[in-house]
Amino acid sequence: MYQIKLSRAALHEPVRGAWCRVCESCYVSREGYFDHKGTIRDHTSDFIALRRKTVDKQHLETSRLDKRLTKLTQVLTDPAAAETLNIQQSTASKMWPVNLNGLRNQRKLLEQSVVTWEDDAKVPTCPFCKQTFTNFSLRKHHCRLCGRVVCGDTRTACSKEVGLNVNVNVTNGNALTEKMGELALDVRICRECSGILFNKRDFIAEVSRKPPDQKSYETMVQFEKGIVSMLPRFQKLLATLQDPNKPPTPQQRSEASKTRKRLLDTFTQYDIAAKRIVNMPTDSPTQKQLQTAIYMYSVEFLQTHMLPLKALPKILKQTKSGSKHNGHHKSLTSVSQASIMDDNSSVVSSNPEADAEEKLLKEQLAVLQEQKFLVGEMIASAKTNRKFEEVGALAQSLTELDKEIEKVEGQIKDFEKRNPVW
Repeated sequence: MYQIKLSRAALHEPVRGAWCRVCESCYVSREGYFDHKGTIRDHTSDFIALRRKTVDKQHLETSRLDKRLTKLTQVLTDPAAAETLNIQQSTASKMWPVNLNGLRNQRKLLEQSVVTWEDDAKVPTCPFCKQTFTNFSLRKHHCRLCGRVVCGDTRTACSKEVGLNVNVNVTNGNALTEKMGELALDVRICRECSGILFNKRDFIAEVSRKPPDQKSYETMVQFEKGIVSMLPRFQKLLATLQDPNKPPTPQQRSEASKTRKRLLDTFTQYDIAAKRIVNMPTDSPTQKQLQTAIYMYSVEFLQTHMLPLKALPKILKQTKSGSKHNGHHKSLTSVSQASIMDDNSSVVSSNPEADAEEKLLKEQLAVLQEQKFLVGEMIASAKTNRKFEEVGALAQSLTELDKEIEKVEGQIKDFEKRNPVW
């Protein structure tokens, strides 16, 4: 049963109409039934107009302080002022206390030419921390950009000396300016001016900076993309080598071996990047869990995609034995010569393949053992945190890993029996 408000003309009237029973089609077809967005009132223009005042004021203040800082560095690195300071330093051995005060007064006058300093006598307390100034424990300092009197307490950080590296422009052949090159200046800036000047720059630098774990993860992803892009080509080469109707050529065998070696090197780099992530020191349990999850994913990726690499040495041996069998129907002289050449080539070429297969098995065993160690640590952590519902699943995974380790160890023993070291 459906009800809507209708007018006397049996039309939908949601304001002045009377409630009436209607069918489903009339109820659904009324105006506004399929409107899901609702009423929209855009306040963006009002918000932008209000925010523009604050943003413009902040931008003007930043530009003003930036110009003052630029002017201050230009004044302090002026060659004429530097030459005056150099002359006073050369005569400091004769009248050291007087010349030291002269150096301070000289720089003070240069700094006061940029902005007018506030009178010391009119400011009894720090405007930020409200501490009372004293002659020894809490001295008065002036901000070089706004001129206000502030304290230099390191606990409150009301003001601090900011180190700046200023490049001096060489305008002539003066030897003094050529030797200066880059000057290191310490400029005292209050907390408010420092925030206005450097907060946005620090934020941009912080956003653009990548932590070490992110860099390592991006490197691992790049190796993974390279592996995924090379695997189809390698599988195509394997299919070509396994074709019984068309024996592979030496060029195809060589290309397959080179592709396999390139894949093995990429897998090694991928495993190194994953281990670098899991071994990064951290105090956060969430970060440690994330690093462990990334490493477990890398182990699973290696186990899944390294299986085709194990088949290549066997395929190459089969193709070589097949070529020997086909050449058996030739003359006795050619057969003996071919057998000698095949034996020599097998001695030369079977060793690298056997070494590669043995290396692959040992790498797989090392990965499984490391995975077993991580699962054991996760079981101990779950028992410590009394997460007994996770212990059962982890114990089952540990049992499966033990079986896989026994299987790989058996393969290594069989390989050593088939390929004894003389």
